[in-house]
Amino acid sequence: MYREYLYSGKNPNEIYAPDRVLPKGETPFRDEYEEYIREYPGRGTLKVQISVARGAFPLKNVLVDVSQIYNGVRYSLYNDVTDMSGIVDNMVLPARSFESTLNFDDSRIPEAQYLVTVYHPDFKELTDCAVIIHDKTETILPVSLTPLTGEREDG
Repeated sequence: MYREYLYSGKNPNEIYAPDRVLPKGETPFRDEYEEYIREYPGRGTLKVQISVARGAFPLKNVLVDVSQIYNGVRYSLYNDVTDMSGIVDNMVLPARSFESTLNFDDSRIPEAQYLVTVYHPDFKELTDCAVIIHDKTETILPVSLTPLTGEREDG
């Protein structure tokens, strides 16, 4: 799907379906994911900044996918394309509540860990970069991509 977008010259909203409005009480996650949402009632945000040349230049049109593995099932929670500043942000993700981090009894619940995959056809793919999300906190993940050497397969 990303390659279709990259080479089509279309707006991302024409390729990726716009977010639909959810009726009150409905969740976009599968039923088995509801347990995870209950275990992690806090919410934190993730911002991913993609650049090249050791952070010197932002890179647009990079696919960023944020996933979660829960009970052996991989859930893709967000996938979006970076803007001209090389950023995808405002990804709200479940996290341990702030109160549970202060309570020793709740320490059996691990921190909320997510996997970030970054893809652009001209750069080496970054797969499953782990990031921890904390309640009421914005986590910023800076990523500097390495250009591929040689000819691409598609031309």
